[in-house]
Amino acid sequence: MERFSLLSTILILLTGWPGIITSLAISVAGIRRKNPAWLIAGAILAVPFSWYLSQTPLFKHVGLLLPLFQLGAAVAVHKRVTWLAWLLLMPFAGIAGWLGMVVLMQ
Repeated sequence: MERFSLLSTILILLTGWPGIITSLAISVAGIRRKNPAWLIAGAILAVPFSWYLSQTPLFKHVGLLLPLFQLGAAVAVHKRVTWLAWLLLMPFAGIAGWLGMVVLMQ
């Protein structure tokens, strides 16, 4: 029973705001440190949020693409094109920020 409690707690943290903020923070750190592995980790952490977004009518076709932008940013960091990595991180940051504002305005 203890394992289920720990697993469910971890899943809740990954799908909620802590997961979104952690994904964004790890991705920003990956660009700043010029380490594509961190961006890949950020993309993996973004999958639950992206899956959740893909189930909504507004983001039905865009939701699952968000981690791909972070993977593209990892490729850009690997090729040492940091401006492109920042640009590719903007869709995830923008949608997360927009959703945060919508939640706070309720």
